[in-house]
Amino acid sequence: MDTTLVGVTLLSLAMAAALSVIVWRMLRDERARSDARVAVLTSMAAAPAAASRQDLPLRQAPPSVGAMFTEPEQASPWGNRVAVMAGLALVIASTVLFALAAGGTRTAARGAGAPGAPAGAAVSAAGLELLSLRDSRQADTLTITGLVHNPRSGTPLTRVAVTAYAFDDNGSFLASGRALLDVTSFAPGDDSPFVVAVPVSGTVARYRIGFRTEDGRVIAHIDKRQQALVQ
Repeated sequence: MDTTLVGVTLLSLAMAAALSVIVWRMLRDERARSDARVAVLTSMAAAPAAASRQDLPLRQAPPSVGAMFTEPEQASPWGNRVAVMAGLALVIASTVLFALAAGGTRTAARGAGAPGAPAGAAVSAAGLELLSLRDSRQADTLTITGLVHNPRSGTPLTRVAVTAYAFDDNGSFLASGRALLDVTSFAPGDDSPFVVAVPVSGTVARYRIGFRTEDGRVIAHIDKRQQALVQ
């Protein structure tokens, strides 16, 4: 992202420099044309004095002085100048906006990586403790029962859901089941049993459980039977 912004900024600066050169050349050419017109008008103004020394035919109309010194109408160059200046202003504005966007992106990245950011963090820093887990199979249903503990260093929880996922010998997902803990208000230091029924007809080789808050966030738990952290 930073490389792209730097490249765009350098390209914008190059365009601004090119437009500046174009404007400078236009001004130089306009100044040269103005000097050439002044030289032509000066030479034309001196022509009548030299011609007055010669005899002119009788009743010949005098040359039109007004037409001699009348400058032909030319299109105003300010239209092109305004367009170039507008393009230059657009390039400068784009460069400033890209620079501001780059600064905002870096700030957001620092904020997202700062310690203590709640997004994606587990609800309980200590994690729930899984004390026991049993399963039984009846017809097309796998029933999983267990007991979970909220440590005293945890946080108060309400309506915690436990989800079970069943897999076959190849590790392919078969089915899942979901239920709430028996204890609705799960305070620190409390224990709660749970029962999850998974409707599955195939052969279940293994299963996995997880805990979530009522808004869907994952709660980390520790399997006390194996002393392993499970997400």
